[in-house]
Amino acid sequence: MKGFNQINIQALRLYVAVLDQGSFSEVARREAMSPSTVSRVISQLEQALQTQLLYRNTRAVSPTESGKLLAEHARQVLAQLDLAALDLQEQDSEPGGLIRINAPVVFGQRHLAPWLHELNARYPRLNIELMQTDDFIDPLQDSVDLLIRIGVMTDSTLQARTLGHQNFRLAASPAYLARAGTPKTPDDLVSHSCLVFKGFAGSQRWYFRQPEQEWRSLNLRGSLTSNNAETLTQAGIDAMGLVVFPTWLIGDALRDGRLVSVLEDYQVSTSPEPQTISALYPNSRRPSIKVRAVIDFLVEKFGSPAYWER
Repeated sequence: MKGFNQINIQALRLYVAVLDQGSFSEVARREAMSPSTVSRVISQLEQALQTQLLYRNTRAVSPTESGKLLAEHARQVLAQLDLAALDLQEQDSEPGGLIRINAPVVFGQRHLAPWLHELNARYPRLNIELMQTDDFIDPLQDSVDLLIRIGVMTDSTLQARTLGHQNFRLAASPAYLARAGTPKTPDDLVSHSCLVFKGFAGSQRWYFRQPEQEWRSLNLRGSLTSNNAETLTQAGIDAMGLVVFPTWLIGDALRDGRLVSVLEDYQVSTSPEPQTISALYPNSRRPSIKVRAVIDFLVEKFGSPAYWER
């Protein structure tokens, strides 16, 4: 349609406003224009597109089928232009003000705290409030700008950006394996000391599978259960038994040999569903510049794959 080349942005904005307000006069009042001017702009739009967009009567206007179709696309175009305008305005802006971040306790200690000084140096006008808890947090009720959460993501009321994938390893210390032997299959674990995390939902189950096969769960026991992952990790290092934990938690111990990965022909997890490390923020058209800055910073520092996987 050649007529589209004759359409300007102001005409589209006025058209959408007329649909929203249901009258020329109300739009004219809001835009400090005369009703006849608004009506003329819409008529010119119809002439350019060679189609009727509105049904007009003395009390209100309503869209034709063509008018509804144009409105749907016009709203998308205008929204993208508004975002472009914001991006241009913020291009030279420096993130600043208070940003409230909530993160799991151990992950925050291991993978947020070491980067805070660099985040502060990059954005000195940013005031960071980092609260670390493993409890459920409602970001709206608790006034949190950014949540770092780990596990199966299910909350559709929040926007999410993936920072990394949670990958697990079955591991034990060299001393434990020398004493108790190295398991060859998951079934061998019934005769081993398995150090299992126990939270509010009960003891964690361990899942195993070989590539392209179904997950199989095992409910195992050992000489220690705990609701603290670091306690269980230290117990594993101290040769009390085997542990299943994510690489972001035990990666250092695997690299320096305090722990050894076991059953490497099998995938291991604590859930049959994929788990991610995600940055969550309240559902909106776009996050604030300070939230985007912190998320982009973490994506840069964590890398892909995340540095604890390497």
